[in-house]
Order: sequence, then structure tokens, then C-alpha cells
Amino acid sequence: MPTASVSYPPQTVLLFVAGWCAPCQAELQQLPQITAAARPFRVLVVPLDKGRRVERMLESVPVAQRWRPEGAAWSQVQADLLSGTAGLPFSVALAADGRPCASSRRGLDPASVAQLVVRCISGR
Repeated sequence: MPTASVSYPPQTVLLFVAGWCAPCQAELQQLPQITAAARPFRVLVVPLDKGRRVERMLESVPVAQRWRPEGAAWSQVQADLLSGTAGLPFSVALAADGRPCASSRRGLDPASVAQLVVRCISGR
């Protein structure tokens, strides 16, 4: 359960990516379509690593769609959201109150992000 130390963005799908993750690169190629299919939620890309490779991946991602918590906030994101997954691809939908309400351990495409949002809104 998220703690008060991190302010999670409400009605958002967090798309976790890394420079070494091939499925993540495929997701980012579809980011405009994924973003449109996620409405009314927004989509934010969260890089798990640093370096030239991930920065090249992020070149196609609008700055407004990047989310990079730092320091203690990043440690809390890892504990709250990433501790239950074995790796990538991984995405989390956050409800209006900023709490996780649905997740996916598969690469997202427009259809799967729409299902993620529906699960979040419906509470299933």
C-alpha cells in the first residue's frame, strides 16, 4: 500500500521501462495510441535505469509524459509498486486517489491499456 511520502499522480497509468527491455521499446513506439486508449487516464513513462540507452528510448516520449521520482521517493515507488513484480514489462494504473487499482505484467498496446483502465474504474 502506498505511503504518504510519495504523491502518486491520480488517474494515471505508469509505464515502467528500461533501456535493455525490448518489449518496453515496442510499447514506446505505440505511446500515442496507448495514451489515446487510456483516456480519461493519462500515461506516464517511468524509466528504471539511467544512461545513454534509456535516454535514447525516451527521446520519443514527450517531457510531460515522463515521471522520475528521485531519492527517497524513488525508493518508496520501488517498495510500493515494483516489489511484487519479477521484471518488465510492467504497468500500474492509479485511481483518482493515487492508489494502485490495476496492473499488467505484459506489454501494453491500445487494447490492453483500455482494459487496464476499465478494471481500475470498475474496481475489478
